Amino acid sequence: MQRIFKIFPALILCLAVAACDSKPSNFYVLSAPGITSGETAQTTRRRGLSIGVGPVTLPEYLDRPEIVIRENATALDVASLNRWGGSLTENFQNVLGEVLSERLNTDRILLHPWSVSGNVTYQVLVQVNTFEAQPDNQVLLDARWTVVSGTTQDVIRMGRTVLREPISGAESGTGGADYAQITAAMSRSVARLGQEIAAKGIR
Repeated sequence: MQRIFKIFPALILCLAVAACDSKPSNFYVLSAPGITSGETAQTTRRRGLSIGVGPVTLPEYLDRPEIVIRENATALDVASLNRWGGSLTENFQNVLGEVLSERLNTDRILLHPWSVSGNVTYQVLVQVNTFEAQPDNQVLLDARWTVVSGTTQDVIRMGRTVLREPISGAESGTGGADYAQITAAMSRSVARLGQEIAAKGIR
């Protein structure tokens, strides 16, 4: 019993030190550049095209709470303290929908899986191959996309978009980069993808 009493204070001390050394996690989300959540909702574009966005699929190594950056061709760095504020797949799909809404001048955007009855005019499917910060201080987004008819499911257009977006403020590799700047560059990449799909895939 005496030995237990000697160990107990030491255990409390170890737990206290561990608590002091632990650091809080940082959380980030993608956002559509130029579109803020505080803006008043507009309902003046209800007569536009009806666009179904999704499904969007990401590689399994990216579809996780932690932000992943690439160290080299075969190595990844999983940032345990820098995390997504929700599902990256859903966040990506939502931002893509906002960009398509803006570029196609319509508020009739449905995100997969949609439950609203009735057919969409077009459905946009996206398969993301690569979407992470690279050692050269750029975000690489490599995605294949398909636009199909909402009524017949016939393929209307297919394309592959490969984008490199500089990480603002990065100086000496992503190992010391600001994750706010990394996620901002990722947001711009998704916006550029949406712009390209709107311009080349839906006319």
